[in-house]
Amino acid sequence: MRKCIMAFSLCVLLALKPFPSQAMYVSASELARACLSEKKEEIYGCVFYIAGVIDYHTVMQSFGTAPTIDFCLPESITKEKAAILVMAYLKNAPQHDAFIAAPSIPMALHKVFPCKKPTPKRKK
Repeated sequence: MRKCIMAFSLCVLLALKPFPSQAMYVSASELARACLSEKKEEIYGCVFYIAGVIDYHTVMQSFGTAPTIDFCLPESITKEKAAILVMAYLKNAPQHDAFIAAPSIPMALHKVFPCKKPTPKRKK
């Protein structure tokens, strides 16, 4: 019964409105508009989009996968502060506007919080 309900729900969702493939990502300009919106739900959407990219990055780090653009956030940073830093970066980097927003988030955070490389131990 549960599988039938899940299948029916999926069919209903798919029948509601087909989305073109380009609607599957958020551009940097769309992210900036959401962050600067006066609507609370759009601001939350922006902050949690950024938090999602940070979460994904953290998971990749925990797997030992070295991201191309790495950043190391201090434990004390909030989602809101991270969003403010990303927005400041996007404001000064309009070349990202038309592209997917996700890669610009590590770029922004790397500028402020690059990971410190361990100092190599000297051989005696």
